[in-house]
Amino acid sequence: MKTNILSKLSNNYKNLMLIVTLSIVATSCVSIETTSYTDPDFINKKYSKFCVYSVEQNLNRRALVERVFAGEFKDAGLYAVEGSMIFPPTRTWDEADFQAQLLKNGFDGFIKVEIVDENVNERVTPQVHTNTETRTIKKKNGKDATITESNTYVTNDVDVFMNNQFQADLIDVATNKVAWKGYSSTSAQVNMLGMDIETIIERFAEDVIEEMEMKGHIQLPK
Repeated sequence: MKTNILSKLSNNYKNLMLIVTLSIVATSCVSIETTSYTDPDFINKKYSKFCVYSVEQNLNRRALVERVFAGEFKDAGLYAVEGSMIFPPTRTWDEADFQAQLLKNGFDGFIKVEIVDENVNERVTPQVHTNTETRTIKKKNGKDATITESNTYVTNDVDVFMNNQFQADLIDVATNKVAWKGYSSTSAQVNMLGMDIETIIERFAEDVIEEMEMKGHIQLPK
């Protein structure tokens, strides 16, 4: 009985490590360029409690962006809450409502995330293959005959790439002004194992955290 339990635990651990490895490999395969700018009035101002809000109209995509972003912030040791928890999409929110709700819940940083542009394209690469078969024909009278036959055919390798433009605004809740703005351009091959829009958003969130730390807006735990 103990052996079976240990075997199951070992298999579960191996499966977990495989998932982690695939995630790391996939994330590293996202090409990304991120730039950011801090408003002069907010240079080096630090924030500690974030609400992450996606402006996406598609509710599934909105939930995905907020979950992934908040998750990356938490993994980095920061306090972050998904915007839909504070601003349910079932209700109508005016611009003035945002600041009031954020102040009421003790947030000092409000991050608005937007997928500005997204396009998918295919790259087709022809591959030429040749099969060669050599056979010997036995003859009763005389020398054996060697025959070589070749068969050539072409297949297409199709690579699917997703290119995105992201924007993230850090709004200072106390003043309701944009304190920091970040832009990212990403490119990723999405028909490879472990690669999808969630992985791309993870990579964007990682860069946002890195840029905000560099600009002095967050302090990561050591």
